Amino acid sequence: MNRVDVFIRIYNDLDKEIRKVLKLDSNISHVKALDILAKKNDLITRNLDVLKQYARLRNCIVHDTVSEIKGPIAVPLPEVIERYNSILNRFKNPLTVYDICTHRSKMLVASPDSLAIDIMQAMENLLISRVPILEDEHVVGVFNGNVLIRYFASAKKCLISNNTVMNELIDFTNLDSHRKEQFDFIDKTVNIYDVERYFKKRNKNNHKLVALFITSDGTKQGKLLGLLTEWDLFNKMD
Repeated sequence: MNRVDVFIRIYNDLDKEIRKVLKLDSNISHVKALDILAKKNDLITRNLDVLKQYARLRNCIVHDTVSEIKGPIAVPLPEVIERYNSILNRFKNPLTVYDICTHRSKMLVASPDSLAIDIMQAMENLLISRVPILEDEHVVGVFNGNVLIRYFASAKKCLISNNTVMNELIDFTNLDSHRKEQFDFIDKTVNIYDVERYFKKRNKNNHKLVALFITSDGTKQGKLLGLLTEWDLFNKMD
């Protein structure tokens, strides 16, 4: 199959998928359908200008002719074919949060019985700013530098000994006790383009979402499968 045929096939496949998603009939043009879908799908939004260019190229190939020339008046470059096909594949089989998250097996985690000094040393060595605290593989809290500040500010004695365990800091590691930071839970199958809006919102207390815990059932009660941060989303999704 030559590049023109491949290009037209990709166009037709994408057009079919878009109409299926939007439940549109053939009276709506391909470009209009792209505009409608761009309001709902971040993949299309990111590639809208390119997709419109490809639509114009398709129309030139299919409809425009020059009397002295047999065949199509334009042939798509291999790079165009590759990118167009990539967009089609991502649209049909979108990446999920689990595809780009840090999986449980590669995460630094603590337990309620973990020594605080050991966790802090590991955080320093690995350049990690937050550590989930797990109990039976369920997230029960998060330890970070702010926990220590608040602990020292509220404690009668500012002391972390070699024997201090995470459970002694529970009032400050609890997920609901973090100031200006929010942690949510999500199912592993959620589309990465849908989850992007999670990080753009703040809750009613103006807390910023800093991490999504991916669990077996998408809730706090599920077992931890991975962790997704805003950095993961915008540095791995492409």
